[in-house]
Formats: sequence, C-alpha cells, structure tokens
Amino acid sequence: MQTIAIQSPGDMGHAIGRVLARAGHRVIAALEGRSARTRGLAQSAGIEDVGPPGNLFGEAELVFSIMRPDRALELVDTMAGLARTRGHGPVLVDLNAVAPSTAREAARRAAAAGLAFVDGGIIGGPPRPPGFVSPRLYVSGPGASALAPLSGSGLDIRVVGKAIGAASATKMCYAALTKGLTAIAIQSMVTARLEGVQEAFVAELAGSQQGLLALVERGLPGMCPKAYRWVGEMEEISTTHSDAGLPGEMFQGAARIYEMVEHSPLGAEVVEDRRLGTDASAVARILAEYVSAGPRAAD
Repeated sequence: MQTIAIQSPGDMGHAIGRVLARAGHRVIAALEGRSARTRGLAQSAGIEDVGPPGNLFGEAELVFSIMRPDRALELVDTMAGLARTRGHGPVLVDLNAVAPSTAREAARRAAAAGLAFVDGGIIGGPPRPPGFVSPRLYVSGPGASALAPLSGSGLDIRVVGKAIGAASATKMCYAALTKGLTAIAIQSMVTARLEGVQEAFVAELAGSQQGLLALVERGLPGMCPKAYRWVGEMEEISTTHSDAGLPGEMFQGAARIYEMVEHSPLGAEVVEDRRLGTDASAVARILAEYVSAGPRAAD
C-alpha cells in the first residue's frame, strides 16, 4: 500500500491524505474537473494530481472514497466502468456516510466489474496540526483486515467485521445521535430567537443542561459550512431506519433543516474561511433573519 488515492481531497479527504503523506506514502488524486479549492487543498497536503480517474489504475493500490453521501455511488460507477476496459483495479474503500443498504449496493456494483470493495465510515473530525489526531476509520467486509497496517501510518483503523454494511451502520447510528441533536438544536435556537425568548432559553440551558448547551455552542458554528454534505447524510440515516423497519421521517426533516442552512448565507462559506456564524448566537440570528425573509427560506 505504497500509493493511496483520495477521492476527493476536500476538508476531510485532504487532511487524511496529509497524514498518509507524512508517513511516507505516495498520495494521489484524480482532480480533472475539480474546483480550484479542492486542487489547493490537495496541493497543501502533498497530494499529487494524476488527472483523469483512469490514471488511478496502475498507480494506486487503494482508493479512499470520501465524497458527499449523495455522490458516493457515482465514484463506484466511474471506477467500475473503467475496470471493465482496463482490467484489474485498486481496492475501493468507501468511507462515505451512507446507509448499509447503499454500501451493499456499492459493493454489488464494484464486484460486477471485478473491483475489490471495503465498506467504511469516518467518525470524528479531520486530523489537524499540531497533533494530526486521526478520526476513527471503521471498515468492514472480506478485505477489511488488510487495512489494519495503516494504523502504523497514523490512521485509526477499526475493523468491525466481515459483513459489508457493518461499518456504515456504525457511522449511521453515531451520526443519527450527534448530527440529529445538532438539527434539533438549530430548530430550538432559531425558534427561540424568532419568539424573542433566546436569552431566557439559553439561561435555562446554562442552569439545567450545561452539557447540552456545550453541544449547542460547539455544534452550531461547526456545522454551517458542512451543511451541504449533511443533507444527503440525513437522507441516508432515514433510509437506514426505514430499512430496519423504523420510522424514517424524523431524519427527512433533519435533511430539510440542513438544506435550509445550505441555502442561507452561512452555507456559502467554507471551513478554512469563516466570517459568519462563529458562535451559536450568531448562527441563530442569521438563520432567523433568513427564515423571516420569505417563504423560500422556510421551505
């Protein structure tokens, strides 16, 4: 596993790529058609641009897929199509926040083209200086144990079994609790602002729910530039619950909350350049103003 590809090196992907590059791996990405921001992040992390996705074949032993959840299957289809004409390809490690059933469908498409597939999910934030502490990379599937040596390269690899879908299920259950609570916090804080009781509401949390208030104060500013990614993730959580025979409507609602944030001024910012919504009160104020501006904002 000397050469590892990251598709795509966004906020999380480029940070994981940097850890691997620091450990001595050659890290590459197929950046044809990608944005200037993505290219800049890749360059800053020491990730080499190899052009079109076809150039990953014969170069990378592994491809880490770290995409928006709603685009996870696109990369599988791209790689599968290339494999049919180019033959043996790299192992595809799908680290996207998708439902177990989506992971199983991805594995089916990969297998039909002769591609080895590992199910995965990332829990935790991107590794940042000075410590470059890795998030937990949960992996499962028949070939998942082969990734364990990457723990020696600075990644926290955790194998959760041989079943495709197990790693994704772990991610979905965790994200339902954490990002689901953040969605509820958005609703509560914005409603309190609109009703003119934000000060009393926050004071009550400070007196009776200090832990919950800390989550609100940390979670609301952090989610804003990532809301566009969380829309699809909430929909995948909804699918996970529906597949299990549970109601899925709650997380369809959470998806609409993050969609509102995505379309607001807060959603136009990127992680590395924040000026708006740097604390929970500011997030609530900006979203309340956005909702009050008209019907489109509240859809």
